[in-house]
Amino acid sequence: MRTLVATLGALAVAGCAASSPPQAVVAPGERATALHPIVAEATPAAAEASPRPESKSDRESRQMNRVLGWVVFAVGADAAVLATITSFMMLHQNALRNDDCVNKVCSADGLAANGKLGDLAGWNAAGWAVAVAGVGAGAFLVLTNPTDKALGTEIGVGPTSTGSGLLLRGSF
Repeated sequence: MRTLVATLGALAVAGCAASSPPQAVVAPGERATALHPIVAEATPAAAEASPRPESKSDRESRQMNRVLGWVVFAVGADAAVLATITSFMMLHQNALRNDDCVNKVCSADGLAANGKLGDLAGWNAAGWAVAVAGVGAGAFLVLTNPTDKALGTEIGVGPTSTGSGLLLRGSF
């Protein structure tokens, strides 16, 4: 993996070093005063029409879906805690069983640990299934139903102090 990243980085640096910087375009008779070359000029877009106002039922539906998303997410998080605890309990019972069972002959403690492993397995599997489904569905509902304050998430490319970067703006 490191080799792949290093190779891609080296190719990117070599590609940038091999190309000459863009030259500023100056109309005949004008003097170049820009500190940075102008690669392209953009014209402002026409003002967009104001979006249609959201109906009361749409707003209430969005808010209810968001609340439902937080509830489902919380249930998934609780299930993840349950699954983690039962996983550690199963590891402990497995260690007890391994200590008390030699050559497939178990003592009473080994048999008890084996029975507890079977009991915990269903809880563990159900906990992980509910955790994955709850966290996934809850995150989907929260992220796709924005708050009143931020009705959208913005993704774009913008200037930074080191060049350009990817922007992700919004609120949750």
